[in-house]
Order: sequence, then structure tokens, then C-alpha cells
Amino acid sequence: MKPRILKECYTSHSYEPTLGDWVENVNPGCKHYQSMGVVDAIEDLDGDAGKVICYVVMNDGPSYKKGMRLRKTPDQLAPLGV
Repeated sequence: MKPRILKECYTSHSYEPTLGDWVENVNPGCKHYQSMGVVDAIEDLDGDAGKVICYVVMNDGPSYKKGMRLRKTPDQLAPLGV
């Protein structure tokens, strides 16, 4: 059975967030799943391997707290309408 895609995720090099955007972690296999926050940096990976999105968390969960700064690949994140 294929998993359902609930939200459209970002894709490196084509559809990416910008500074100040709100994002949500939509990767159910990640320990920071459902963390939400504001993008404060976008970093290039070595060798043009893609990007990492950095965001400041604005909610609390079992493994993340408001104010933490997380770094995720774009495919783990989706835009969050605030």
C-alpha cells in the first residue's frame, strides 16, 4: 500500500521556501514531525547536492520546543499558511 501525500512538499532547486516563510515538518519518520516555524536561513549543501532549510520552531512537541533552530532538507517541509 502506497502512503498518501497529504501536503505538497518543497523540492530542492524548483520550489523552495524563502526567508520569513512559515513551514511545517511533514515527514512522519522524522523525530521533529509536525514542528512548525519560520525560515531564517537557506544553506547550500556541498557539491551542489541541494539545500538545507533552517527554521526557528514556534510550537512544542515531544522532541522539539519553541525557540529551537532546526535544519531540514526541503522534501521534509511544506508551506504552512498562517
